[in-house]
Amino acid sequence: MIFKLWSPWLLFWVSCTAQKSPPPEFVGPVCDKPTCTRRVINVKMYIEDSLWDRMAREARGNPTELIGKQMDTIFSRVNKHLKNLDNGGFKVDFARDVVKLNRSEIVLEDTYVDRINSNKTTKVDPTNIFSHTFTFQEAVQKLPDRHSTDLRILFIPEKGPDPTLATSEETCICNPEWFGCIAVFSIRFLDNWGHTRLCLPMRLATPWVWTCMTTSSTPATLRAGFSCGAYIWSPEAKRRINNQDNSCLAKDVPSSSIVFPDD
Repeated sequence: MIFKLWSPWLLFWVSCTAQKSPPPEFVGPVCDKPTCTRRVINVKMYIEDSLWDRMAREARGNPTELIGKQMDTIFSRVNKHLKNLDNGGFKVDFARDVVKLNRSEIVLEDTYVDRINSNKTTKVDPTNIFSHTFTFQEAVQKLPDRHSTDLRILFIPEKGPDPTLATSEETCICNPEWFGCIAVFSIRFLDNWGHTRLCLPMRLATPWVWTCMTTSSTPATLRAGFSCGAYIWSPEAKRRINNQDNSCLAKDVPSSSIVFPDD
């Protein structure tokens, strides 16, 4: 796994071409607060138009139910591992709310500011995941209610020769002054969106911190996160997530329970 970091914008992406490093030893979650409650990451899902159309052909009609089943499979596994984070952990809540991109509130432009290429104004390239990422993010940033959802995720078909499979913005959770809080995932197999599920929890955590267990040559300070093959969060990833302000996230409590304010 390889994450690349470009200061000062801190955008992360994943490719699956490098050798995996040995996983850290599993350490269970801890609670260092008077009470620890799981936090909910409210997510809205968008499906790129050509991917939606391909799924519609598979479903022989409206693909919402078919896509919803793929999401259920993915995020049931994701939530299992997000629960292993400290102080109650986290869960993704998307309520099967999926929408075709061109039928959504998102309005894409024909150009974008390429933050990994000296902020050059660049024409959209539909075969490039970074083009999808920046165009989608800029559209999200223009929404009047951009902070009504914790994270917006765009699913696209895997395209082009670039091995990059996913991108996401760092430290955007509960950080309204930062860039738009988004992630982009590429789909290889129409009948198995979870083929990269081993890395999904790590990718979803990048809105907090650098969280990928990289190659053995990566400096220890950056070898901070999640072993995709072993579902293990490293101590450094947990520390960084614990140090983030997650207070804007709703608490996962039964409706009849009393919710106490954060300390």
